[in-house]
Amino acid sequence: MAVENDGRPPDEWPLEEFLADYWKGSFTLREEPDAPPPEQATALAGLGPSGITVRGRELAVLLAPAYEAFTA
Repeated sequence: MAVENDGRPPDEWPLEEFLADYWKGSFTLREEPDAPPPEQATALAGLGPSGITVRGRELAVLLAPAYEAFTA
């Protein structure tokens, strides 16, 4: 049973009217798709400093070339 939007916001839609559609997998409460997350240059860009050093160099600096190669 497909229920049409009657102009009410999704949080006011009666849930019991959507159960059949929910189990079909074609139902969503979202009116618009989510925006894609912002892209980061590397996986390291989203991480803070680890505090780990190797021979006096920050671990993130040493691993940056490897992360760039993995994501290229």
